[in-house]
Amino acid sequence: MRLMPDAKKGRALAVILLLIVLLLGYLVGVHWWFVSPLVQSRQEMIELRDEEARFRAIAQQRDAIREALTQVRQFESENPGFLTEANFDLAASALIQRLQEQIDMLQAGESCKLISRTPFRGNQNARAAASASEPFEKVTIKVRMFCEMEYFGPLLHGLESGSPQLFVSDLTITSRRGSGAATRSTRPGQRSQAAASTLDQSFDLYGYLRRSPGGKS
Repeated sequence: MRLMPDAKKGRALAVILLLIVLLLGYLVGVHWWFVSPLVQSRQEMIELRDEEARFRAIAQQRDAIREALTQVRQFESENPGFLTEANFDLAASALIQRLQEQIDMLQAGESCKLISRTPFRGNQNARAAASASEPFEKVTIKVRMFCEMEYFGPLLHGLESGSPQLFVSDLTITSRRGSGAATRSTRPGQRSQAAASTLDQSFDLYGYLRRSPGGKS
């Protein structure tokens, strides 16, 4: 007796094979060429729409941002911490004048006197590179003076606590003792000039000058 396949199973198998063929045909002929690009385009449109919404939100804040920038510029223009002169040379002259005024206020005479004060611009190449990226220029005066410590401390305090704000760096102090018996005091309680110690101080006095919008000062 010859065995014949079950007709129901054969139809089911045929339907399954047909579905597989149709699915493969859809994936190869339809989805890959039409559906997938459409899905990708839709995702890109969603991302572009979200980005546009963010830009619109930023654009709506434009007036508030401009107002904030105006306030910042006004604050900087009124900030007493910066040198007010128009360029490096004028600012350096103002620093020297302020240093001399502070020394004169001490009324120390020969006990605190200025020996030299020289404007220092630094490396020209470094200054040119900094001018393109920094909004402020450093104005430095190299100072050397002979001053006893009882006057030198108040001098530094006066320089650093005033307005515009100044800074002292690279401070070097060397003791220089007087000599000679003719200068010795004979009064009880009076300090001997020979025993007194005069300090030789060298330091950098500097402040910051705001650059002009064109990058020059």
